Amino acid sequence: MQEDKLHMASAAQGVANPDLGLSPERGELALPVLTMDEAAFDANVEAMFDYVDKVGASLAPHAKTPMSPELSQRLLDRGAWGLSVANLQQAQVFLEHGVHRLLIANQIGGRRSAERFAALMRRWPDASFVFFADAPESLEVIDHVGCVAGRTVSVLVEVGVGRAGARSLEAARAVIEAASHLSHVELAGVAAYEGAAATADPLETLRAICALDALVGEVHALLRAAAPDRPMILSVGGSSFFDLVAGDLKPLANRDGNTELVLRSGAIFFYDHGVYERALSAMDARGGFARIAGVAALAAFRPALTVWAEVLSRPEPRLAICGMGMRDVSYDQDLPVPLAAWRDGVQTANRDVLGSVVKLNDQHAFLRLPEGSDLSVGDIVAFGISHPCTCLDRWRVILGRGADGRIAAAYPTHFS
Repeated sequence: MQEDKLHMASAAQGVANPDLGLSPERGELALPVLTMDEAAFDANVEAMFDYVDKVGASLAPHAKTPMSPELSQRLLDRGAWGLSVANLQQAQVFLEHGVHRLLIANQIGGRRSAERFAALMRRWPDASFVFFADAPESLEVIDHVGCVAGRTVSVLVEVGVGRAGARSLEAARAVIEAASHLSHVELAGVAAYEGAAATADPLETLRAICALDALVGEVHALLRAAAPDRPMILSVGGSSFFDLVAGDLKPLANRDGNTELVLRSGAIFFYDHGVYERALSAMDARGGFARIAGVAALAAFRPALTVWAEVLSRPEPRLAICGMGMRDVSYDQDLPVPLAAWRDGVQTANRDVLGSVVKLNDQHAFLRLPEGSDLSVGDIVAFGISHPCTCLDRWRVILGRGADGRIAAAYPTHFS
């Protein structure tokens, strides 16, 4: 069977035979299933790299979003500086697949964790690791990494609000002073995550990000005073406000002349029908993307992910139960959006007449329909998602759809 071939190909080599030609809307795949529009992904990659090239920044995409070595390699081939990861398990996956420059974009924990990271460094002696530290205690843990691994470790002083990060210039100063007493760490710049500063108030969000970027600049000045000739990194930038941090911090890097701005945007390559759609709409309202790229962000990026499900029941006139639920799709930032429906391979409805998802169970989506809808049991519905990170981690394989809509590739994920 073609499905058996697809499974064997994805398990064995990560990329399926493009001639398989399976189609979810024709019912040729067991549902639910997650697909990625290859053309949309490629367009998003080009849009983001074109932007950073024009800004004069670099990208270390956060690979936790898909945890796919094959898709991450495509970003490296396009010119990514390296990859960002959140923990030891993620680091090991990408080291095993040949990636040799990693930002450990998180605090790493205690000495046991340090010894595990040191083991990775010994196993991959040619790999480059950059760690984050937000307090003298975390810096001491990273010094232990270097001591056990037998080499000096590069560290960025992390500042921030909302989650990890030194909260003030004085807290960051304590990290810098602690480094002078340690033998296996070298402070190589500043890190932050501006998304944690966001609030429900757009103006307050702008003020908070501006204040965070100002703190990044102040900490950078302290580091530069301590090490006048050392190459440094400013690492910031998720997928919602990268224009703001680039606008604030690229001029600082330019004035310094020996500092590189490294954005960590990762979800942007998949985009979505929810949280990032709203984020880029706001970005367009402030002109943040178009000012650099010459095109609106909403025109440059396309949603790449779709979850497909079959209608299982029509128990009420305006209700359809679809075979997709919390085990299959993200719901932490918006419920999925019905995009289109098919019957026997022919599209019968579009987004305008499919109503909305009002609830999810483990494996059921409750689709509230308009009056008179003829959606039927067995029809196949395509759903857009919100927040790629918490959708992709539910799947062991991402199926790539070619320009003709048929399955052309399969990318295994490595979330466990």
